[in-house]
Parts: sequence; structure tokens; C-alpha cells
Amino acid sequence: MTTASRASSGLRQKLGLVAFGLFLTVVLLEAALRLGGFIVLRLQEHRNAAALRQKGAYRILCIGESTTQGQYPPFLERALNSRNLGIRFSIIDRGLDGTNTSILVNRTESDLDTYHPDMVVAMMGINDTGPHMPYEPETNSKIVRLIRTLKTYKLARIAWLHIASARTHGRPARPTPTQETTVRATNPKSEMAYLELGWSHRNQGDFAAAAAAFKKALEINPRNALAYEALGWTYRDQGRFVGAAAAFKKALGINHVNDRAYKGLGAVLQDQGELAEAAAAYKKALGINPRNGEAYAGLAEVYDLRHQPAKAVAAYKKALRINPRSDRIYERLAVDYRLQGRLAEAAAAYVKALEINPGNRDAYAGLGWITLWQRGTRSEAQEKLEKSNLQRIVGQAVKDNPTLPDRTYGALATAFTGLGDIGLARRYQQKAEESRLRGFDQATADNYHRLHEILERRGVQLVCMQYPMHSVAPLRRLWHGRDDRIIFVDNEHVFKDAVRRSSLQEYFADMFGGDFGHCTDKGNELLAGNIADVLTREVFRK
Repeated sequence: MTTASRASSGLRQKLGLVAFGLFLTVVLLEAALRLGGFIVLRLQEHRNAAALRQKGAYRILCIGESTTQGQYPPFLERALNSRNLGIRFSIIDRGLDGTNTSILVNRTESDLDTYHPDMVVAMMGINDTGPHMPYEPETNSKIVRLIRTLKTYKLARIAWLHIASARTHGRPARPTPTQETTVRATNPKSEMAYLELGWSHRNQGDFAAAAAAFKKALEINPRNALAYEALGWTYRDQGRFVGAAAAFKKALGINHVNDRAYKGLGAVLQDQGELAEAAAAYKKALGINPRNGEAYAGLAEVYDLRHQPAKAVAAYKKALRINPRSDRIYERLAVDYRLQGRLAEAAAAYVKALEINPGNRDAYAGLGWITLWQRGTRSEAQEKLEKSNLQRIVGQAVKDNPTLPDRTYGALATAFTGLGDIGLARRYQQKAEESRLRGFDQATADNYHRLHEILERRGVQLVCMQYPMHSVAPLRRLWHGRDDRIIFVDNEHVFKDAVRRSSLQEYFADMFGGDFGHCTDKGNELLAGNIADVLTREVFRK
């Protein structure tokens, strides 16, 4: 054999070994992921078997954000049961404050197993931002379907998504997975790889996978305080407050001068309503690090909940001295002023938040609500100055981003209504409607499709509902008119007619959505009645 032949043969052998090694790695990783998934599923099935199903009732599961949680569901149960349809209705409220559609859809399967609903009503999307798992339409290719079932394929998709997102939007606040991270996750000694992988899953809204990754990091190094902190925040995201508190305490047991862990513990105690203990935890964090602005902000929220507005304002101001460029803290200060009836100061704080970040949608919404409440209470000169300031901020926002979100346009319509400029109000309302009619955020669209597939597979009726004041047309267009099995609820005209006859304040407690917000009891009653009318007509044929 010639030297060239021997070299060629050796190269082929090396390439073969590398290919075999990669194949073996994928097989082992797939086996490990499937084993973990099987264990989680079995535990979930055990818990679900213990749940009692209410017999004889037609069960409706309501999913969404804070506009669902504790809002319209109890009104819907009363509305449906009062119609004497010969059916007893049971409504399950699975709204989750501050969440997004990725998180809602990710927990749908377990919700179906737990509650066994006959119907799911979804009103969601207002909080959708950032990266998500792109929707993949159904395919007839058996090979493609097989590949999509692989856990390693899904993990690789997450990795590639974050790489693409980092190229487009810059480095995110937390570590994101790369191809190197995915490989390192197969190394049982790489605790940092599991930490990064856990943060990746958490950013995607897959809290179960995130918790599993953080626990793996702790198996490798039980003294890793960062992993306990991460586990604490993940448990909090899941509403597992006892486990979250325990995780933060574990972090503090490793490092008792950890202000971040005390801040996290304070947040969990606050969630549980243990306000005195939460305040003590925040103060511990500040005793360790007096420059922890987030701890001051958390302490301010506790003071708000304890109805101590003077202390709350003082704490927010201390937070702003540490971080004067935090539009979020200015926004929270504005809310505090608003709750105290200090509307002029609230408006000034919202304006400051917008000067720092002209893209702060919540600040626009808050300012819109304030101007509406102040209507008729200011001098002509004050209104002229406020209008000038608002137009200046809008000009800067448009300069930075020529196409503002519909939520911002809606807030501007509300604001200029409050300032008495009906012409500008109508102009921005039209822009809001045009923006909405162009379609949903891609994450919202993808997750609606994913939700529909899950429910179709399980034989559960889907009801898609639009927010109050908004057109249902973009929702219908998601399926291009090809699916008549979905029930659509249009809340646009019923709310616009009601507001026209009365006022926004009668039906909305705030305007966080720009031109809509959390409903008052009267608003929730109107919303629930409209849903009940649609279901009575289109589902129960009465």
C-alpha cells in the first residue's frame, strides 16, 4: 500500500470514528432526555390521578394573563348557569398574572390532564415579547415527523433560536445556549453548562426543564449558590412558593451575605402575603448591599401593600438615587402616586419613565389613564405643556422605531382624549387599529396554532377570544378561514358601544393595554355575558 493510500485510509477511519462518536453522543443524550421526560410524566400522571373531577358538569378552562386571573371567569360561570340551558357549568380559572403565550401553551397538556375540560377559552398575547419556539406546520413526511419527535432535535432548535436572537438583538441579560453548551450538557462534570441550559429553558418558559437542569448542576456541586438562586426564581415562576423559599434559604446557607438571595426570598414571601417577613428579607439585602436598588423597589411594593404610601415613595426614591435611569422604577413610582390620588406627580413620573425609555408601553398606558382621569381639572396652559411634552416623547419614539406597537398607539389615543384633543385621539386610535389588523406578534400566532393542535388532538373545543375594544379579525385570519371548528368571541363592538354610552372608567380599572385594561366588575360582567351569549348561540344552539 502506498503512503498516499495509507493516509487516505487513516483519514477515513478517523472520520468514521468521529461520526460514530457524534452518533453515540446523540443517542445517549436522546435516551437521557427521554428517561427524564418519562419520569416527569409518570409523576404528573400520579398527581393527576388524585385530582377529583366534578361529575355531571360541563367544564370550561379559561387561560390568559392578568385579564383572566381573578377577572371574568366567576362572572362567566354565573352567566352560563343563569341561562337555564339544562347543563351545569363549572369554570376553571387558569389565568396567570404577567405571563406570555409560550408559558400558557407549555402548561396546557398538564392542565388538560388535571382538569379534563370540555372547552378551553383563550384570551392571550398582550405580554408577548422576545424569542419563542417557532411554529412548525403539520407535515405528511414520516421522516420529518420522526425527527421532530426527538428531544435532541428540540434542544438543537432552542440552541439555534438563541444564537439567531443574539445576532439580531444583541446579548441577552442571561446566558443563552450555544452549540458548545449543548455538547457540554452531556458532560456530567460541567455544572456551568447545566446552569446556562437551565436559564435557556427558563427564558423559553419551560420551567420544568429549567428546574431539572438547575438540579443537575446541584448534583454536580451541592455548594453552588447560583444554582439554588436560579432554582428559587424558577419555582417562583411556577407558583411553587414553598420550594422557592427553600431554595433561596439554601443559597443563604452557603453564603449568608448574599443580597441577591435575600432579595429573592423577599419576593417569594411577598407573593405569599407574608409582608413583615418580606420587608425583613429586603432590609437584610440592603444591610449587606445598600446599593441594591431592586431590594429598595421590592421594599416599596411591600409598603404599598401595607398601605404605607409615604414609606413606599421614600423607598422608590432611594431606588432611583441608585439607578436614576430605571424607567421601570419611575413607572412603579407613578403607580404609587396614582393610587394615592397624586395625579400630577404620577403624570410627571410617567413622563420621566418615557424620557428614559420612549418605548415603555406600560408608561404610555399609565399616562393615558392619568390624563383621562385629570380631564377638566387642569388649566389650558398645563394641558398645552403636557400635550407638547407628550408629542416630543412620541416624536423620539417614532424616530427610534417608525412603527410603534398598537398598545402604544392605543395609550396615546386615551391620553389625547384626556387632553381634549379629539382629533389626535382619533388619529392614534386609527393607527392602533391598523397596527392590530396587520396581524399578531409572531410568538402569539405560533402559540395559538400550537394550542389549537393540542386541543384538536385531545378532542377539546377551542374558543378564541379577543380583548375588549379590539377587533377579532386578526384572530380569525390566523387560520385563513380554513377552520370552522373554532369558536370566536368578538368583544370589540359590545365594549365600544357600552363605553360610548357611559365612560371608560366605568368598565376599566386601568388602561394597561393602551385602549383597554383590567375590567371593573361591570366590565367583567359585560365580558362574561358576551361570551355566554356566543356559546349559547354557537355551541348549545339555544
